[in-house]
Amino acid sequence: MTKPRSDRETSSESTAGPDEATRQDDTATDGQDEALSGLGEIMAEETGEETGEEVGEEVGEDVAEEEVEGPEDILRRERDLFQEKWLRSAAEMENVRKRSRRELLESRRFAQADVLRPYLDVLDNFERALQTSPGKPDNQKHDGFREGIELIYQRFQGLFKDLGVEPIEALDKPFDPNVHEAVGQLEREGTASGLVIEVVQQGYQFQELVLRPARVIIAG
Repeated sequence: MTKPRSDRETSSESTAGPDEATRQDDTATDGQDEALSGLGEIMAEETGEETGEEVGEEVGEDVAEEEVEGPEDILRRERDLFQEKWLRSAAEMENVRKRSRRELLESRRFAQADVLRPYLDVLDNFERALQTSPGKPDNQKHDGFREGIELIYQRFQGLFKDLGVEPIEALDKPFDPNVHEAVGQLEREGTASGLVIEVVQQGYQFQELVLRPARVIIAG
């Protein structure tokens, strides 16, 4: 016959049940923590190895680059830089020299033109003297005077030609405002409009520089 349990035994069993469950839960938790800890160590080791390898590769590449550029490479680069600057400076100096020479020639040509321009009036006076003087003088004295004027006039023309002074062609040429100055316009049958039909005053140019434009009359 089974004896009924006393209240103390029943209470003892009921009290012992939760404690055992708590111990089991703690044991399971400890096991999970250990498993996670071990997994974390494994991952840390793998990550550390990979990171160390990558860092080592990067450092090796930097060191390799630094090793490639040695003192000779630095000197060679500096030499090329100085050579480029020198060539550029030399080109600039050559351009300045050419520009200065061109400006000097231009200023010299303008100065010569200013000196020659007043003598054009003297040449005009000799031409007027020859035009007003008769072609066949009545006496020998007048003939010698005309010959003297012609010699002086020819001498002037020779000097002007040697200096580079040339007459501007105008008669029977189309009117050119760059070298011609129109002082009149006349109607003439059979002549195209704008054509020079008469030269009032001869024009001259010096080395493509107009000393004096030719004063002309053009056809209307």
